[in-house]
Amino acid sequence: MSKKAPVALIILDGFGCRKENQGNAVAQAKKPNFDRYWNEFPHNQLTACGEAVGLPEGQMGNSEVGHLNIGAGRIVYQSLTRVNVAIRSGEFERNETFQHAIDHVKKTGKKLHLFGLLSDGGVHSHIDHLYALLKLAADQGVKDVFVHAFLDGRDVGPKTAEKYIKATQEKMEEYGVGQFATISGRFYSMDRDKRWDRVEKAYRAMAYGDGPLYTDPLTMISDSYDHGIFDEFAIPSVMTDEDGQPIATVDSEDAVIFYNFRPDRAIQISNVFTNEDFTAFDRGENRPKHLYFVCMTHFSETVDGYVAFKTVNLDKTLGQVISENDMSQLRIAETEKYPHVTFFMSGGREETFPGEQRILINSPKVATYDLKPEMSAYEVTEALCEQIADDRFDAIILNFANPDMVGHSGMLEPTIQAIEAVDECLGKVVDLILEKGGTAIITADHGNSDEVVTPEGTPMTAHTTNPVPVIITKKGIEIRGGGILADLAPTMLHLLRLNKPEEMTGNTLIISE
Repeated sequence: MSKKAPVALIILDGFGCRKENQGNAVAQAKKPNFDRYWNEFPHNQLTACGEAVGLPEGQMGNSEVGHLNIGAGRIVYQSLTRVNVAIRSGEFERNETFQHAIDHVKKTGKKLHLFGLLSDGGVHSHIDHLYALLKLAADQGVKDVFVHAFLDGRDVGPKTAEKYIKATQEKMEEYGVGQFATISGRFYSMDRDKRWDRVEKAYRAMAYGDGPLYTDPLTMISDSYDHGIFDEFAIPSVMTDEDGQPIATVDSEDAVIFYNFRPDRAIQISNVFTNEDFTAFDRGENRPKHLYFVCMTHFSETVDGYVAFKTVNLDKTLGQVISENDMSQLRIAETEKYPHVTFFMSGGREETFPGEQRILINSPKVATYDLKPEMSAYEVTEALCEQIADDRFDAIILNFANPDMVGHSGMLEPTIQAIEAVDECLGKVVDLILEKGGTAIITADHGNSDEVVTPEGTPMTAHTTNPVPVIITKKGIEIRGGGILADLAPTMLHLLRLNKPEEMTGNTLIISE
């Protein structure tokens, strides 16, 4: 077997850069190996949060998003940001799926219904997307537009519906289009646990106008609060005209745009409206059929509808390019981060590429990782060093889980111990790679252990928006500033002397050598 000079991408999960010492396990830990590499080799910092990783501005990164961006070599827009960007760019109003739905109602004289969670929580939906649809309908001259609002109270405050109703009514007035047809708590309309009695109540309000009747949504909310029922649990109710007739029901051949972008809680109610084989409850003989049903993103194969923002196929990821150039690669991590160095690093692909091998080391079975801060880092290191010593791989992708998993405890001392254990392991791995004539890229996917205690002394268990380090253990090169996670794959390909595919929009961090 020929001698290998491997290029390794080493991800210290949750290891951010922060100047302040207080509550900062990264700064307080004794980490002679990391410090040695930082001082001896070219280094810089990368942005690992917000729009740089396809999230809304200011939003902290996470391991899934981080590894997706790293492996893809491009910014991978998450659904919320993807739709936001489309609205800003004008792509939203040009979206063919939306356009076809509008053409359908204009041609047939049928109604346009807008389903979705009415809040700015940003977890399942965003109210701005509803506003964009109302404006689109108005601009296209559609008159009969009806909103079926699912109240939140979970991703936002439990009694905030009035604010969102009023804001939507203002937009309806501004655009001259739209009326509320039904209002229901997400407990009913967004169930995901096959509690069909809940879903049926929402469905019957929307399809048949069955349920408590109100002429005004604000009265309905006030009445609900008077009975101690807050937004999430609001009983599916029907808006009526002055004569007590429903403003609108969903009828056969109408068009529906369901603007939730997260699928899990949108699937069941969508199946009730679209799936011919649905049998969980009797939908009635006069149920709406042949709807022009649009999902914001791909919900499920069981939902018979059109998709406005189709799943992005992440072709030409880092692992694929390495494989196509007949190079061998190893992915290694313990259980907690194994999906990240495999599935997410490969752009959502489960299967290995030709020439790819994987090593999974079991994470310790403890109640919480602060009880064993070293986790399985030593076992990961031992297994990896055997592979490096045997000259097995051209490329290595490694994740040390400890700074993130122990950092989530919000306990400073165990997190310091976790980082010190990882530093010991890092030294063994990197020194062996250097001995073999190889190169290591030492980095992280997001911050966490850089702030585990707040200035007030309370535990800080969340990720941070701090930058992450990048060190390349190769002398004589220069690393540029302003880098993002998407630049890591092009940098690794650069070190492997492989061409970056055009699909990768990130750029190598190496500007001279």
